Amino acid sequence: MSARSDATLRGIPTKPYDLLREGLIVFAVVAVLIVVLAAAFGSPDYPTLTAQEVAEQEPVAYLKLVSGYLSGGSDLQTYGPPYTANPANAQRIFGFAPANILGVALPIDARKDFVLEPLARVARLRPSVQDALHQFESASDSDRAAWVAHYTVALDKAQVVGPSVELAAGDYGPVPALMDGMLDLARAGLMEAALNASANQPYALDNTKALLFMQGDVESQVAGTLDMQGGQWGISHETGNYPGAWWLWPYTFLYQVPAIGNSPNADALAGAIIGLVFLLLLTLPFIPGLNRLPRGLKVYRVIWRDWYRNHPRP
Repeated sequence: MSARSDATLRGIPTKPYDLLREGLIVFAVVAVLIVVLAAAFGSPDYPTLTAQEVAEQEPVAYLKLVSGYLSGGSDLQTYGPPYTANPANAQRIFGFAPANILGVALPIDARKDFVLEPLARVARLRPSVQDALHQFESASDSDRAAWVAHYTVALDKAQVVGPSVELAAGDYGPVPALMDGMLDLARAGLMEAALNASANQPYALDNTKALLFMQGDVESQVAGTLDMQGGQWGISHETGNYPGAWWLWPYTFLYQVPAIGNSPNADALAGAIIGLVFLLLLTLPFIPGLNRLPRGLKVYRVIWRDWYRNHPRP
């Protein structure tokens, strides 16, 4: 203690207090409580959905996903900013599209990035894939479209026999060899690494492509089994009987409103509404009329009821 504090406290009874010891005791108690409560009530950690898991358990679903990218007709191919140069498809609020401000910040060509480039890595090790890839890339657009269309239709009646997916006879060109290469790549657990790899970086720091690869029907089906689709309160749910991220309820509630949840601009609308509410709360003390709500509601008298009971107004 300083000389000034000694002079101030002279004549006042004091006792020593070990702040460091008390802090360590509190830390130990809280740590034990966290471990015990986490073991008793901790929510289950559902593993990340991977291409390997889908390729091994649902190879037909995986091949449908890949053939959709190879056809060039997937929704991601014309998503709009920040992935593709289709500004007309960007989500809008009263005609204004915020995504168009920055434009195509993360350019993605689904056919090239999700299929052809990963296959080029497989082709270095498998001559059959290399020949099929060369045949596919040198063919005309109409031939490629016909091959993929016939293959996609045949997948509806495909049979899984051991590790193979068998299709009825048809004119599929080199597509079956390409799909077998993609299936083997995923089953080996290398799909995400092939998508994230970049020759311009020593480390894979951008996981955008790997995260987008599983979007669509596959992720929707998995989310449905976990009650985590948009109509099931989505990201605010937790796997199992747990409340999950309850602080996201105001946000996910908006997706339960039909006018918002069924709109093609649902994400932009929900984000804008939450942003406006946050801005309103932030500026509430400065808005005339609204800044007097606490005095009118008198919630503070409920919180400090002991004080107002012992100190009534004259």
